[in-house]
Amino acid sequence: MSSDSKRVAAEWRSSPPFYLHLGLQLDALADGKSSIRLPFRKEYGNTRGEMHGGAVAALVDAAMSQAVRSTIELGSKVATITMTINYLAPSHGDLTAKGAVVKGGRSVVFAEAEVTDERGQAVCRGAATYRVAPPK
Repeated sequence: MSSDSKRVAAEWRSSPPFYLHLGLQLDALADGKSSIRLPFRKEYGNTRGEMHGGAVAALVDAAMSQAVRSTIELGSKVATITMTINYLAPSHGDLTAKGAVVKGGRSVVFAEAEVTDERGQAVCRGAATYRVAPPK
């Protein structure tokens, strides 16, 4: 049996309709880390044909919030309190965001993410603080 057939597919910890609308693809999610892809579509482009910054920001937020969700009880509520985005370079083609929890707490969690394009170039970094509430 190949290692690919043994590999368990990652599962979203929450799946807002917006993720489906964007076509986000979850590659990995465990232990405070995530990897999410955003396939390029012309509708997500800016006037130069690069991925629009708003689409990149949505990808960064998804990667960080899913990383947070992988460390807390299923069904917990997660809300973005603050998010800082630093655009480093124009993006080319499909994007991949890798998110990671930096510091966890009972009600507030800090995470970071980096986005690379299909050339492997870092195009964006983000950091955010999330409010976490247990399920009711």
